[in-house]
Amino acid sequence: MKNLIYPILFSLVLIFYSCGHRTEQPCDDHFIKGNNYLISTDFDNSLLEFDTAIKLDAQNANAFYGKGNIYLFKGEYQKAIENFTSAIKIDSKFTLAYYARGGAKKMSGRSKDALIDYDKAIELKPDFVYALIQAGSLEAELGNHQKAIEYMTNAIKLQPNLYYAYFNRGTFKNNVGDVNGAIKDYTKVLELDKDNIDGYYYRGVAYGEIKEYENAINDMNKAIELNTDFKKAYIYRGIYEYSLNQKEDACKDFKKAKELGEPTAKSYIEKYCK
Repeated sequence: MKNLIYPILFSLVLIFYSCGHRTEQPCDDHFIKGNNYLISTDFDNSLLEFDTAIKLDAQNANAFYGKGNIYLFKGEYQKAIENFTSAIKIDSKFTLAYYARGGAKKMSGRSKDALIDYDKAIELKPDFVYALIQAGSLEAELGNHQKAIEYMTNAIKLQPNLYYAYFNRGTFKNNVGDVNGAIKDYTKVLELDKDNIDGYYYRGVAYGEIKEYENAINDMNKAIELNTDFKKAYIYRGIYEYSLNQKEDACKDFKKAKELGEPTAKSYIEKYCK
């Protein structure tokens, strides 16, 4: 499901911002109609509108960009890349075409090539927050966590209330051993989104790493309160309870996790609950 949802959301972001980041060409009627059809997932009519625009003007970069979005939406990433590339050949400063082509490359497993396109989009538009976030996420996937942190920091400077930028940065900080920095970022996530389950869960795990077990348990309590079927949260809460000599509570949590189908629960029960 994740792989299906990502391109849909990604494409909708592109459509929403398309006229704000467009080329110097106007958003002609066929381009606008094509986008409207795309939003309603009427791919055939959308493609017809973009193709009509190209027949009227073979140098219509917006129309090629629109076609790229159709194929991105449909998961036909190579065709998407080809159309975004056509748009870029017509207009080498088409910021969103680089960004969109980066997304298509990422979805087709070409992470390094995708990063080049995201960086080009950022070069053309340094305040392009979404490109900064995508580039940072790719740097982290490639193991470059410090660079990933820098991208997220730049995104946060531009949009200080973007909670998932703090969440991502917290994760990257944890990956380089800056656990206290990660906790600060997860705390910021929770200031901006008080019911963020992952914020509580990952901050709890970070507290556990520095042996602040009571804080860790409090965060797992909140995560479980928000999602009573959160299997991993029961496991971690059990670990922290056991570390505080609360064996009975720990075993209850391990057994609850097992009841919910957590595969690691059995080993904890066998080790700690005899």
